[in-house]
Formats: sequence, structure tokens, C-alpha cells
Amino acid sequence: QEHIKPPHHFRAPRCKEGGAMVSSGARARTGPLRRLLVLVGLALFALRPRMNFLNLVKARIAGSSGLAGTGNHNLIVPLRPHTASSSGPRVQANADPGTAAFTFTDWATALQFLAALSPAILVEILVLPPVQRLLTSLGVREDPDSRDYVTGSDGTIKVQRGFDFQAWEKQRQNPERYWQILSATLGNSTMLSRLQGPLLALNIVAAAVLIYNVNLVPTGFPSLQLPALPFTLSSFVLGLLVTFRTNTSSNRYTLARNNWGDMLNVSRDLIQQAFLWTKDEEKARDFARWVPAFSLATMCHLRDPRAHDLKAELIAAAGPPETADGKGIGLTEAEINEICARPVGMNAPHYVLHRMRGKLEGLGFDLSDSRRMLMEYNITRLINDLGSCENIFATPIPLGYTKHTARFLLLWLLLLPLALEGSLGFGVVFAQQLLAFGLLGVEDIGIQIEEPFAVLPLKKICTK
Repeated sequence: QEHIKPPHHFRAPRCKEGGAMVSSGARARTGPLRRLLVLVGLALFALRPRMNFLNLVKARIAGSSGLAGTGNHNLIVPLRPHTASSSGPRVQANADPGTAAFTFTDWATALQFLAALSPAILVEILVLPPVQRLLTSLGVREDPDSRDYVTGSDGTIKVQRGFDFQAWEKQRQNPERYWQILSATLGNSTMLSRLQGPLLALNIVAAAVLIYNVNLVPTGFPSLQLPALPFTLSSFVLGLLVTFRTNTSSNRYTLARNNWGDMLNVSRDLIQQAFLWTKDEEKARDFARWVPAFSLATMCHLRDPRAHDLKAELIAAAGPPETADGKGIGLTEAEINEICARPVGMNAPHYVLHRMRGKLEGLGFDLSDSRRMLMEYNITRLINDLGSCENIFATPIPLGYTKHTARFLLLWLLLLPLALEGSLGFGVVFAQQLLAFGLLGVEDIGIQIEEPFAVLPLKKICTK
């Protein structure tokens, strides 16, 4: 077995001798700025007086259709259809429609396009780091350094907090909690940061559909509309897909938390059994020192190697150097190094359990003693909990189901403006953004908690 390498996901990271751990929250995010520059570029293109794109398109189409008579394509086509008294397209000699004069209607169209992009522009401005720092200074947003974030999430996924009495009291406040939740969307919520990319793409599509139907369809372009019935019928299927996806992730989250709760209870039980059933207090204390090391080793084993340093965590659990001498001492430096230098093929929590069984041998129980059998059973329960956590970590929700749900949801939202623009008009942009924020948010919550060990407050559980 020593020649068989363990799977990559379960190979425990070796202890680091020094160096600071990587902080995802401290990494500068330039994505919002780049997307905001794209939106500004689109707005400037629409407002540029010498680049009337709609006139250019309509003039070229009109010219290619023979509307210019002699083949002269130098036309200026109004943005609105001609009245009955119109005598056809106005011809201006030696004028290029791409550089035609910018009329009041052109300005109205450009401003309309800019207003249609306002939801995405607002989101991109809100998530800019300077704006976030301003919201923090005004008290709208909590200090990001006061929270822990999932390693590799770039500060967009928070590690859950362990609740206390004050947290539960705040959770139950009514109706204040509604206003607090709404105001937190602008600052404390990381949902906007995670969804700003899809919301931007959907906003551009909705704005393009709106401008096309309002300005080009009246001039003879084909209408881009879909009936609302297919979306009404498919909404039930889409809701079931998203709900089942999120519920499955929630079940994995609950199972992981139950496993850690069982580890906590069994660890407490083992320490009490060792001190109550063993006559030699020193041997009982020697056994008890290894019990907290199991939960810490398991936390480091199930999380990204960049999130925790196993050696540093074990040293911190042993207590500060000034209290290293006493009955509450943890593992010694030699024992910590022993865990770090464990045999190849044995992860850290597995090795700690192996050493606990060895310490159990020295407590003086006979093999037939029911007390030893009960303590052996408790160690076996810890092994079962560890294996259950490893199964959750290594086995995601079937990837085909996850990909199909995201694919169906995104296509449904992309085509939705084609069905709503005829009845909602300019409101289609805000209706699509609201629906996208709700549906994509629910689906994203399922993604965040699917791998529960990164977001569970494991450090708080370990210190209990």
C-alpha cells in the first residue's frame, strides 16, 4: 500500500514551514472596471454625432433595395417611418450616411439606448472597489476584513458565521430585517459581484431587442418577437430544475453539517470517557490531547491547501507558548512534526485516528472490557464521518444536470425579451434584469453550497 498514491483530492497538503497564506479578498478585481469601460464605449458610440449607426444601416439597406433610384446610396433615412405626405427618402448629394447630421430623433434614440443599459451600468458602478470602500466608510457595507472568504473565490463567497444570541435576535427582527436585507444588497451582499457578468450580457441583449423593435421595425425590418406561451409553459419546468438543483445542494450542506456535529459530540464523549474510566490521569490526558487534532486535521484535509496551514493550525490549538506547561497543553512540536511527516498514502486525520487507537491501547483496558469496546466504537464513528465527508467532497451533483440547468436558464433569459418587449416596451429591460437576478441568484446559491466544507464555519466548530 505504500507504493499506491492516494487520489489527488484526498492527498493532504504537507505542512508549510513559513510564509503567509494567500488572501483572496486582498486580490484586486479589475473585472467590474473592464465591463464598465465596455458599457461606456457602447454609450459613446451611440452618442457620437458623426457615427449614426442606425442611419447607416437603413441607408445601405434602402440603397441595396433600389430605393435610391439611380444607385446613389448617399441617403439620410429618418429614424421614424415617413408619413403619407413623404415623397420617399431624402437625398443629399455627396453625403455619407455614416457621417450625416445628428438630429433630435437620433439623440433621443441614443439616450434611449443609454437608459436601457442603466441597470448594468449601475451594477458595474456599485461593485467598483472605490465605490465599495466608500460604502464601507459610510457604514452601508461592513468591513470586508471582518469576514472570512472562500479561498479562490476572489472575495465573492463568504464563509458562514456561527450564530450566537445577538445574531439570532437580528435574524428575527420584523419588519426591520426586510429593509436591512434590501440595503445590504448594495454593499454587504456578494451576489451582485458574482452575477454582474451574466446580468451585463442579458442587459445588452434586452437593450438591443428594444432598440431594434422601436427604431428599425417601423422602417421595414422584420419584427423580432416570440409568443409568450412557450415561456409560460416552460417556466414550470425551469422552476423545478432550479429548485431541485438548489434542494440537492442544501441536502449536501445539511449532511456535511451533521457529520461535523457528530464529530464534535464523539470527540467530547471520548475525552470524558478517557478521564472517567482511566485510573492513570496522565495517560488519559495524553490520549485527550490527540482528540482535537482530528477535527483540525479534517478541516485542513477538506479545504483548499491555500486556506490553512496544518502545522500552524495544530500549533495554535496547542495554546500560546507562555501556557505550554500545564494540564491543558496540546500536542508537542515533535508530535506535530510526526503528523506532518506521516507515511505516504495516509492523510492527516486518518493518521491522527491511528495514533488515537494506539493511545487507547495504553489506557489499561482489556479487549473484552465494554468500556474499551465503546471507545473503539466512537473512534469508528469518527472514521465513518470522515469517509462521509470525503464522499461529499469527491462526488458533486451530476455534472450533466448542473450544466443543463444553467444552459436552459441562460437561454430562457436571453430569449425572454423577444416575448416581453411587445407588451412591456421599455420596461422589458428592468423586468428581465429582475427575473435574472432572482433566478440566477437561486441557482448560484446552489453552486456555492454544493461543496459545503468551504462555506461551513469549521474553524468555530473545531474550537468548541
